[in-house]
Amino acid sequence: MTDWGLQKYSLKVLQMKKVQVLLIDDDIDLSEEVAEMMGEQGFEVTFARTIHQFHKATSQIAFDLYVVDLLLPDGHGHELIRQIRRTSEAGIVVLSGKLDEVDKVVALELGADDYVVKPFPRSEFVARLKSLLRRMQARGTPTIENGGDGAFLDFDGWRTDIDARRLLAPSGTELKLTKLEFDLWVTFLRATDRVLTRENLVFALRGRDWAGYDRSIDGLVSRLKRKMMEHADAEEYFETVRGVGYLLRTPVCTRPHD
Repeated sequence: MTDWGLQKYSLKVLQMKKVQVLLIDDDIDLSEEVAEMMGEQGFEVTFARTIHQFHKATSQIAFDLYVVDLLLPDGHGHELIRQIRRTSEAGIVVLSGKLDEVDKVVALELGADDYVVKPFPRSEFVARLKSLLRRMQARGTPTIENGGDGAFLDFDGWRTDIDARRLLAPSGTELKLTKLEFDLWVTFLRATDRVLTRENLVFALRGRDWAGYDRSIDGLVSRLKRKMMEHADAEEYFETVRGVGYLLRTPVCTRPHD
């Protein structure tokens, strides 16, 4: 059997910056069709048929955009979305064979940017991808041609190193955060100026299989804010939306490592 995990399909188009795309779908015929239409628009597409191949591909290339099928031979696409969002600001488009409202809501809450139901018109799919890239550029999310170095997230003098899982205060001092505190901070960074409900935060931190309503998320936010305030005035960053959740106000600038 052919290993499709790192096969590429590309076509350069004048005045179109090459965008690295990882297409994770075990439907070979559909993947070829999607790759062809994306190649015609200047995207460079890498195939992965399984989660195992996803890990193999991402260990070699920093992708700008992920197209994820939810039902994979060795796992569920929701877990891939969660993994991508832990380390990357790349765009995520979900492909699904059916319109399941629960799957759609969970995918979007985990960090997917769009949800497309198969079959879909070629023109609509391409238009959705271009629209996503415009939104990424508008929010300061760069595309990376020759990736592999990860990215910093800069926030009002604070610097977050996603790969190393480090948060540096404006003074340069590293904060000692727990795993959940760091993940919570990154979740806020990726959703600035948007209200995150407690349910949003639970999904992002613990996944859809966690059953229950966790008021301890309030304590987690308080601990994160308290640690940040030991190094700078962080009071104005976090806004509590009564009865709903939390909001992080200041916009984020993402840039590659120096």
